[in-house]
Amino acid sequence: FFQLPMASPSAGALSIVDGGTVILFGSTKELQLLRVEKGRVTNNRYGNFHHDDIIGRSYGSKVSSRGKSTGFMYVLEPTPYMITLSVVHRTQIIYHADIALLMGLLDVRPGKIVVEAGTGSGSVSQSLGAALRPTGKLHTFEFNAERKVTAQREFDQCGWSDVISVECRDVCTDGLPSELQDKVDSCFFDIPEPWAVVEHANKCLVQQGRIVTFSPCIEQIQRTASALRRLHYHGIRVFECLSKPWGVRGGQLSQPRGVKRARDGESCREAVESYQLPMRGHTSYLLLAIRPLDDELRQIA
Repeated sequence: FFQLPMASPSAGALSIVDGGTVILFGSTKELQLLRVEKGRVTNNRYGNFHHDDIIGRSYGSKVSSRGKSTGFMYVLEPTPYMITLSVVHRTQIIYHADIALLMGLLDVRPGKIVVEAGTGSGSVSQSLGAALRPTGKLHTFEFNAERKVTAQREFDQCGWSDVISVECRDVCTDGLPSELQDKVDSCFFDIPEPWAVVEHANKCLVQQGRIVTFSPCIEQIQRTASALRRLHYHGIRVFECLSKPWGVRGGQLSQPRGVKRARDGESCREAVESYQLPMRGHTSYLLLAIRPLDDELRQIA
């Protein structure tokens, strides 16, 4: 996925520094985003981990607990992929399959200006920031003041202050800031009523700018699509992303019916077989729409 720089003056160094950010990894369900500070101790089910034991180590190192515990964890670099797995769920978050699709639909790349409404836990924000760096900008809006403060703190901790700005704002009621008018390349809305912000977004989008919404119910999609059609948006499409993971293991091939078993003394054939892992069902629908050219609007008028 995308690379996240360390939040420290010596960003880019191979070793972890005081003030840097790491992921403590115990298992795929036990991850902790951590700011390393000299003299501090982090306690969890795996033991007591002294930050002094982490500072100076390389990412990927195994760190053992001090004291009677024999537990250990791995210190990993906090890429947006890992942050999505470790982030505290202040709201329902968007996972990697949907993030990958919406990044393509939004056409996110360096130099672009993107607006996000519904910061939530900041999972999508950090992936967008990584794709926009070094010359792009993400303006993300969260109507809940407490979530905004927490997201701001985490963005600063992970070194995103140069590319992500977060503001407490109800975009459905107050619209988008006037300074963004005619400057935004793409908008992403993860809010309950995306149709309520479509007209506000229309004032900020450049020609051929994109709107993508994330809605769990098809009724939300229908109302949003109707609002976009009234503004003559085109290319309106809806996507549902279902990820089906598979595992691979070695072992003996199952004996097909009608085939005689191997004679005694014959070696059994080893094989590699694939099997389906548990998959997530429906998450939400992604809706894409593209703003028309000004010439097209003049012709319609």
